Amino acid sequence: MNKPRVLVVDDEAAIRNFLVRVLQLSGYEVTAACDGREALERLADSAFAVLLTDIKMDRLDGVELLRLAKERYPDLAVILLTGHATVPSAIAALRQGAHDYLLKPAKNEDILAAVASALHSRAHQQRRDRLEQIVGQLLDVVQPDLPTAAHPTKTPLAYGDLTFDVSGFRASLRGQALDLTPTEFRLLLELTRAPGVTLSYTVLVQSACGYTCARHEAREIIGAHVLNLRKKLGIEPESDLYIESVRGVGYRLIPQAD
Repeated sequence: MNKPRVLVVDDEAAIRNFLVRVLQLSGYEVTAACDGREALERLADSAFAVLLTDIKMDRLDGVELLRLAKERYPDLAVILLTGHATVPSAIAALRQGAHDYLLKPAKNEDILAAVASALHSRAHQQRRDRLEQIVGQLLDVVQPDLPTAAHPTKTPLAYGDLTFDVSGFRASLRGQALDLTPTEFRLLLELTRAPGVTLSYTVLVQSACGYTCARHEAREIIGAHVLNLRKKLGIEPESDLYIESVRGVGYRLIPQAD
């Protein structure tokens, strides 16, 4: 069984060596980098499960390294270490995707617990992403004849007061044309094809954007488009055509009232 790979980043040699030693003794395969720029080079050369990095470094600080690393390697779990913690900095780090935020000097057991938690969370997320991808593929198999943006039909479609011209990528509400982007059009069409059914973030990204990505990325992408659609449709919660968020799963269109 392959050992989990951890990248340790700190510009203080004594702390860096300490972290490497603690993790190696616990069975991890550990690589070290002395600053953020070297860390990016290491990440480009090899795959890592966890990045454990100091925040305050001269060449590239840990928060910027976090941002760049998560952009390039979304599955990477990142743990930040700092001796100068503030509540705003902790919140900012967590919002940018950090798994954990530890204070120096961190105890051995706290470091190991954080890495173990990061690996568990990463594995759980990867399993969910794989399951959602399988669900999306199954839906394509069992519903192959439903019209999609990738296979448009010239027949106008309607749902309540909504009308779709699929081939022209145009939609209207109560006879008034909606100013939708192509992505918003495809997203709204996908939701109206299955009113009341919760569609996962990854399925909606595949349908609306035409590509696949991790669940947490899909959630952010679709969330932004849903906000825009709600504004353009001019509807309120619980009303017809409201796009409802199903927390942690996806979105559904509230069915038309009988």
